Amino acid sequence: MTRLSPALLLTCLGLAAEPLPPGPAQTLRANCLGCHSAAARKGGVNLQHTNLDWSAPAVRALWQRALRAVDEGRMPPQPLPRLAAPARQAPPAHPSSQPTRHTPLTRHTPFGGELPRRLNGAEYQATIRELFDLPKFRLPLGFPPDVSLHGFDNLAAGLTLSAPLLEAYAATASEIADTIFPPPGRPPQPRRWQVPPDDMVISFSASTVRNGILRMASRAEDVMRSCTWPARVEIVDSGVYRLTITASRFAPRPGQAMTLELWAREVDATDRSKIHAFRRLHAVPVTADSPQTFTFEAELYAGQTPLIRWADAELDHTSEQLPALFRERFARNPRLLAAYLHALYPPDGTPQSPARLRGRNGYDLINRLMLDPNLDMTHATLDSDRTRRMLQMIGTIGGLNNLHDTLAHEYFDHGPSLQIHGLTVEGPLRPVPGPKDKQRQRIQLSLANLPPGSSPHSLPPAEYARRLVDHLLPLAFRRPVDEATRDTFRNIATRHWQQGHSFEEGMHLLLRSILISPRFLYRDMQPGALDAYDLASRLSYLLRLAPPDAPLLAAARSGRLLTPAGLRAEAERLLPAKPDSPFVRSFTSQWLDTRKLASLMPDPSFNFPEADLALARQEVEWFFTEILSRNLPLSTFIDPSFTFTTPQFAARNYGLPAAGPDQPRAITRLPLPPGGRHGGLLGMAATMLATANGVDTQPVLRGVWVLDKILGMPPPAPPADVPALTPDVAGATTPRDLLAAHTKDARCASCHTRIDPFGLVLENYDPVGRWRDRWPKSNRPIASAVVLPDGASIRDAVELKRWLVANIDLFAASYGEKLLTYATGRVPNFAERQEIRALVAALRRRGGGARDFTLALLNSQNFRTR
Repeated sequence: MTRLSPALLLTCLGLAAEPLPPGPAQTLRANCLGCHSAAARKGGVNLQHTNLDWSAPAVRALWQRALRAVDEGRMPPQPLPRLAAPARQAPPAHPSSQPTRHTPLTRHTPFGGELPRRLNGAEYQATIRELFDLPKFRLPLGFPPDVSLHGFDNLAAGLTLSAPLLEAYAATASEIADTIFPPPGRPPQPRRWQVPPDDMVISFSASTVRNGILRMASRAEDVMRSCTWPARVEIVDSGVYRLTITASRFAPRPGQAMTLELWAREVDATDRSKIHAFRRLHAVPVTADSPQTFTFEAELYAGQTPLIRWADAELDHTSEQLPALFRERFARNPRLLAAYLHALYPPDGTPQSPARLRGRNGYDLINRLMLDPNLDMTHATLDSDRTRRMLQMIGTIGGLNNLHDTLAHEYFDHGPSLQIHGLTVEGPLRPVPGPKDKQRQRIQLSLANLPPGSSPHSLPPAEYARRLVDHLLPLAFRRPVDEATRDTFRNIATRHWQQGHSFEEGMHLLLRSILISPRFLYRDMQPGALDAYDLASRLSYLLRLAPPDAPLLAAARSGRLLTPAGLRAEAERLLPAKPDSPFVRSFTSQWLDTRKLASLMPDPSFNFPEADLALARQEVEWFFTEILSRNLPLSTFIDPSFTFTTPQFAARNYGLPAAGPDQPRAITRLPLPPGGRHGGLLGMAATMLATANGVDTQPVLRGVWVLDKILGMPPPAPPADVPALTPDVAGATTPRDLLAAHTKDARCASCHTRIDPFGLVLENYDPVGRWRDRWPKSNRPIASAVVLPDGASIRDAVELKRWLVANIDLFAASYGEKLLTYATGRVPNFAERQEIRALVAALRRRGGGARDFTLALLNSQNFRTR
């Protein structure tokens, strides 16, 4: 029997506008029409046609579906003859040519044709930040999330505009307008706060209250370990305030003066903030053991509160000073040293965590041990091995954070400490512009392209509105704006003023109107080939996740962007070189599903903490950036000679040599043996985590992931008539047994014969990506050998990588489809996939790398068309 190949089917399609000759007609009858005739219509597919209207989208969609099924080896089904290997070779044509114009399907399948594309949530947020210079702007809580289609949240078909979303856009526009042109506020209300020590924040062991007096013990960069602040004082009106503080010394060293500092702390700042993130207000020397009162004036802004710090405390939370303080005490008092050694190295020889001694409980334990007449003094010398190890441990993060808190209680009890008796805050004595006021004025000037130092109120309202519209509208709409449109928006403010509203109210309405305009919320508005400005937006939102910058707009304005050389130059300029770039993070997390890690928590038995989840995702981002920026071969995605991670993570999860104490804890480039178990997209913790559930592996999910993300052959969704109940799997003790029982049901087997091999061959990776040789529940050896749909016998994941490298064009075409889906907001159709294959073939002939291929994709007709 003649095998049905994509080439033969294309021949059939090429002749389908007239009666078929005997050969192709017989091939279709023998291989297709038994199931897909007008009478049978299996799967709702009827291929029994003698004449076809290729201008009809439904006809093209039908034959695209048929061709893809043959191309991917799904058709004809067994026991009919199958293709020996996936026939996905692109014809030997130059990528700029039309490789398959010889068929009606390609002749009549236009490029593009998608709907206008709304900004998704991330793009909208980034646009607001850049347009108004509001770097901290975030979408409000409850803002409707984007719908993901085909794995991406920026596809035009999913970015519909619902009533709740339109309402959210209007509300957000009002919030932004409130920030820039707020309604008139109430007059400042003078207040007086009296803050006793009991009303001050106590965090860790930075301070404590004794007999109604607050004692401060230490200094550190982290405010939570060194500072205190009022628990119930929040400045509402920016202005000059009078601060009065009463302080004294407790058990000072001879002649010791203590420097008391007051800083302005944002109320919503995290307690882990560093002291130098804030603004110092005043510093005074405390020189007496009896209370001293200090009064001064300082500017405090809305949302701030005073913060109190002892600037020259002896107890210093640093890896250099804290061990030195302990060494000094141990030298003076060997029994103190013996007590710490006993607590951290008890007689049974098992070293204890320094957390055992944290805070007051640890301090009390040390004091009890010192009073024990039987305290072991054997190792209580500064040169003993145990002492050296303990002093080294004190300088680590665990020692600093735990034993610093222990030592603080010695300073609370015995000094020296700085004592705070009370704080009074009064004001505002007179108003001053705060940071938000200054930011608002700066934005108002920049929106109208006015010089710094001027004022919007120095111009007539109509002139300010004219300047704002002329400057802002082209930036908001990402293209030049005609005079009629500018007049329309100017008149919005003018009419509002004519109705008796204030200047700010008119500008508020104008700004809201711009932000809910379809020309702001949507891009790629015109069908067909993108013009220079739409092309600039597409390139910028792809590579920057933000609107076009000035050089890109200049390239669009000059027409240079419409040339292949001009587009390539801008794409090269914008291609990211850092793993934390928005493009790298957004594309990799959606392409490879690693965004799932944000909501995943592996079972505690895997000892895979939250910090490792974040690191696993970063590995992918660093790996992708390295391949792209260094133009490495696409096969590097599958079988690299390196990985990016920390030595500690690599030792725990990838079996690399154990990390030494002197090795860095930051992400670094580590060598890997090529052809090994780990490394590449199939041997990374992140991708194995994303294809499991944190408890068990999921071979079906992993198989679907490989077909979709790596091979570009996503299986169809289960038919509607397949029941939710699974087939009888009694007796199944391993995932292989389970799936074998599952696929006895003919309704399941048609897809699972393609899916399951790619999942089972990865079963040696546990749910967090570590290699294992036995299934955990049955303790049976993992049988990972499979036969792939093309007939290749594969023993394990290492051989699967080898197979993928040998068939790297499959991955290349899949990567091209995923990137262009993300870039254009639509899934490539048949003609567009043919162009991608031509680019793959050209890359293979030239021997280029990932960067070359990516730039070629960004210069394709697919990318240039809506």
